[in-house]
Amino acid sequence: MTSKLAYTIPEAAAAYGVSHNVIRAHIKAGNLVARYPTSRPVIGADELKAWFDSLPSEYVT
Repeated sequence: MTSKLAYTIPEAAAAYGVSHNVIRAHIKAGNLVARYPTSRPVIGADELKAWFDSLPSEYVT
């Protein structure tokens, strides 16, 4: 089985258990880099993993 190289925004959201809006907000903030091979953005699998790994491990209020 081969692993995915890139994810659409809906796929990324589903894979990481967040909403589409969270993914879009992090793209807009510059925390995630989207690439545009077509008119739809995709996010590299390595980019998504690095973003997820950089998130805090605890919720801080």
